[in-house]
Amino acid sequence: MDLATVLLLHKCSFIVGAICCFYVRWRSREPGLDFLAIGDGLLAVASTLAGVGEQGVLPYEIWTLASFSIGVTGYALMTTGLIQLSRRGRKRSDCLLVGFALILSVVVGFMHWYADNQTRAAIFNANTAAFLGISCVVILRDFFLDRLPARLGLLASLAAAMGFSTLVTVGMIFPQYGPVEPRYAFFMLIICHFSVALFVVVLVQERAETQLRRLANTDALTGIPNRQHFLASLPSELRDGDAFIMIDIDHFKSINDRYGHETGDVVLVGVAQAIANTAGRNVTFGRLGGEEFALFLRGQTEDAAAAEADQIRIAVNGLAFASGAETIVPTVSAGVAIWRGDCDAQKLRDRADQALYLAKRGGRDRVEIYPDPASMEECSSSAATAADQHSTEPGHPRPGELAA
Repeated sequence: MDLATVLLLHKCSFIVGAICCFYVRWRSREPGLDFLAIGDGLLAVASTLAGVGEQGVLPYEIWTLASFSIGVTGYALMTTGLIQLSRRGRKRSDCLLVGFALILSVVVGFMHWYADNQTRAAIFNANTAAFLGISCVVILRDFFLDRLPARLGLLASLAAAMGFSTLVTVGMIFPQYGPVEPRYAFFMLIICHFSVALFVVVLVQERAETQLRRLANTDALTGIPNRQHFLASLPSELRDGDAFIMIDIDHFKSINDRYGHETGDVVLVGVAQAIANTAGRNVTFGRLGGEEFALFLRGQTEDAAAAEADQIRIAVNGLAFASGAETIVPTVSAGVAIWRGDCDAQKLRDRADQALYLAKRGGRDRVEIYPDPASMEECSSSAATAADQHSTEPGHPRPGELAA
């Protein structure tokens, strides 16, 4: 493949990258895309200058120094954009890479290293490899911020580009020892540029989809999982030790009526966060609606589940919300139900709801455990027997006598 074709492909790879980044930046608010687009644009300009210069249209010293300076600045902006895209934020220190590129350009110009093709190419590709290496380190470091497949593809593309830039550098400095001819490595570098642009677009798209799923599964007011997400997160089969805890804010309607719905929302958000912080990450938790919350726990005993509910109750009792000259101290009631192999998830949740009702009737600001169904049946049978015996005593009508 001749040099003119290679330079054309090189320029096209950056033009495609610039167009993709400009378009995605227009459609999203992800940081760094503007720097990526400008960096790709400058690299396309540098490649164009090199192609025009090779044809003898421009003086040698002008196009060599200009293409070098614009190119290293373009890679600095590209790296800056990748760093900002990876961590989803901007910092003042991001300008350091651009400053380094400008200093390098001044040094190369002052030392006239640009006049020699091999020296210029070696310095340029070594700088490219260094910038791409920085991008790889940052993207790998930020992997736990969003574990998206596109991040791995972008990392692989940048690592490959760094490797091919290094091969070009080695081939320029030690032509006789280079494992791959520089032109082949340079051609593979062009393919990597296309791949980087592709995975940048895919990364932004995956982030947008993840955000949509998060919004669909999160309660807009409190920021905790909503009813839909909570129910979808429940296991398909229950096992011994599974527990439901239903929690309700006491007298919440009175808070809204007395202090207004804005204050009520503040109380609701504060209580929701207190429950989430106390429950921890290993508990399935969500807002079912209104002032009602639910938790699902694995491997619990009645005492352990009741203790968990009581910790939440105590945590909520420690909250205080100012409303004018008054202070609101919320309380919650909780109902606990443990699976005993005799019902499904819906029935178990209903039992926790019945226990919550008992807590409300018992005076609120308390935890109640749903009693053993066998105990309830035994108590009911005993009560029925006592009632029957009582009805047969002298002076008491038998069943049906009143009707007669």
